[in-house]
Amino acid sequence: MTGDGDEQNKPEDAAGWDSFDWETVSDGTTHSGQSEAGDMPDAGEDETASVGEWVSQGGVLHWEEPEGTPDDIASDLRREAQSQWAAETLTLPLGAPDALRVRGVRAWLARKRMLENEAMGMLLLERRQQSLHEDDVVVQRHPQAASETHPLDIAMAEHQAALAEYESLLAALDEVGMHNGPGRVLVEYHFLLGDRIAMLATAPEAPDDFAETQLFTTIERSQASALVTPVSRAEWDGRAGAVLQTRRRVERMTAPEEEE
Repeated sequence: MTGDGDEQNKPEDAAGWDSFDWETVSDGTTHSGQSEAGDMPDAGEDETASVGEWVSQGGVLHWEEPEGTPDDIASDLRREAQSQWAAETLTLPLGAPDALRVRGVRAWLARKRMLENEAMGMLLLERRQQSLHEDDVVVQRHPQAASETHPLDIAMAEHQAALAEYESLLAALDEVGMHNGPGRVLVEYHFLLGDRIAMLATAPEAPDDFAETQLFTTIERSQASALVTPVSRAEWDGRAGAVLQTRRRVERMTAPEEEE
């Protein structure tokens, strides 16, 4: 299951956001959000122009895309998944518009979905390579092996469940955005994630203390009617991991800026 360890894959542009100098901000002034590479010698103007920047006008902060950027840039999920908005370490400045905080969650969800797809592709390739070397004689000598679930199949089930969950959460975020103003989207979405966690807590695969540790409450669970298998547990892990990570992302995007 992919976790916070994907930080090593974060876009380089995200690093520049932490260098935003508030002392230089005034009406009509700008400060580039590019990475430290912009301070390197021989950095061309074209490279600088390809990076957006924060602009303060009349005391209101907004993000200005590079010249020539389509107005519907945020709707391109593939591009968003590879942008600074999807970075694990994305930190928005104090006063960032609510719509951009939503964008930071949506782009991140698109990136997580992309990473799960990549992980599944790697597992499929590895499974195919291993199947080419399987010896039927070994299966005949060890008949119990035929009924056991292959470890790669278990891993595949976890990633597939996580992928489906991210797909669902991405669609849910868009749905919430259709019925709420930017200032309420992440609030309502956080409630939705809490409901999703509560539902996961009732599953037979859930740890006994899952609701208590994640929701600080206890949830009555019905007697398990289905057998818990390695595959079903892996699927639960994939879904739960996706929801919990998404809740952390929302909380990161809505948290006030830390005081220095």
